Amino acid sequence: MATPKGNSGYAVFGDKSAEFYKDPIAFVTKRIDEHGARIFQSRILNKPTVFVCTVKGVRDLLVEQHHHFEMGYKAFMYQLYGDNIMFSDAVDAARLHGVIHSLFGNGGLPDVNQLIDRLIERHLSHLDSDATDQSCPSTSIYNVFKRFATELSLAIFLGLDAEKYPELVEECIELTTTHWHGIISVPLSVKLPSWSSSWSSGYSKAIEAKDQLLKIINSRISNADNDNILRHIKEAGFDDTKELAQHLLCFVSALVPKALSSLLTSFTLMTAGPEKEAMRIRASDNSQYLHKVLLEVQRLVPPFIGGRRLTRKDSLIDGYKVPEGTAVIYITYAAHRDPSVFKKPDKFRPERWIDGEQKSEDVLSCFGGGPRSCVGVGLMKNSMMRVCSYLLDHYEWRLPGGQDLTYKWLPVSRPKDPPYVVFCSKGEEETEID
Repeated sequence: MATPKGNSGYAVFGDKSAEFYKDPIAFVTKRIDEHGARIFQSRILNKPTVFVCTVKGVRDLLVEQHHHFEMGYKAFMYQLYGDNIMFSDAVDAARLHGVIHSLFGNGGLPDVNQLIDRLIERHLSHLDSDATDQSCPSTSIYNVFKRFATELSLAIFLGLDAEKYPELVEECIELTTTHWHGIISVPLSVKLPSWSSSWSSGYSKAIEAKDQLLKIINSRISNADNDNILRHIKEAGFDDTKELAQHLLCFVSALVPKALSSLLTSFTLMTAGPEKEAMRIRASDNSQYLHKVLLEVQRLVPPFIGGRRLTRKDSLIDGYKVPEGTAVIYITYAAHRDPSVFKKPDKFRPERWIDGEQKSEDVLSCFGGGPRSCVGVGLMKNSMMRVCSYLLDHYEWRLPGGQDLTYKWLPVSRPKDPPYVVFCSKGEEETEID
């Protein structure tokens, strides 16, 4: 039984939160190289913290020994989200997982595929002509996907079609944006010198936005009989209207649309250009191969860099002792590059999921794992497949030169600058513009 390398420093003065949140990938990579180990310790949010960057370690944490850990978000997210599955105890979480999985599983929500396809047609059918700058016919694709995903979320969970309720949809988008700014400005239970004094203002506005969103949500619940999908959600088995409203708040918040738009953007960037044409053709003709391509996107660019847990009792994670009371941060990005599991871990190679090199998808933790895995993974993957299939069937695309495609990783991964992509309808010759 080994002790994680590194040290947890001294209270306050030994805290490394500022360094971690500034560039989490650089923080983790530096310490893996320094310690020669993918499990190490430091001090984050003024708490001794063990970082887990191996496939086995993440699986131990999320699956094999999940009962030794509790979710590590309540202290700094509860006021923004209220009671929901993220903060429930194990028994209640299991009940809620059953309720929500019944909605998001295959065939769970009626008419959802038709809704997805309708929004795909609305937002993606003119990518070859919806240029933001006609002198360079390219599309700010992250923004397109974010709008698509936001409208999809509001349509599914609140029955709000942007064409039918344009003003209410815009109000919801503005509120979810304000709410999101509270999430990304929250000081996470510890005040450090680097945090701005303007935090309290942003956080208070986020709380006000949450209250306004809940008023809209409750109003929509009361009219659920007018919408087939929302009525189905209302009848799924939540204990009461309040519990339903709190979960709908989570589902329509900016978190879900940003995660979906992150994955769709990464898929577009990683399959762009003439050198990837054969891959796109194969993925267009073979949905199983497209699934493997998306697995590789999820492996290399997960929407969330990882997650956090708190240790209830002394535990063993991939051979390392983690004492009771310690925080544990698992880094999905790093675990997905574990060289003991993935050959050429930094290379985008969908074939690894076909040739027997990777026999199971369980090595991925893009959507968490175990009893606390993402409840919306089925809906997320279905939406991704339908969007990506549409793009492959209708377009060729490439990346204009001169772009900085460096990623930011917190709170949701995406390129630091919104990337531009040139789309050309299949069967039409692209006109090059210098």
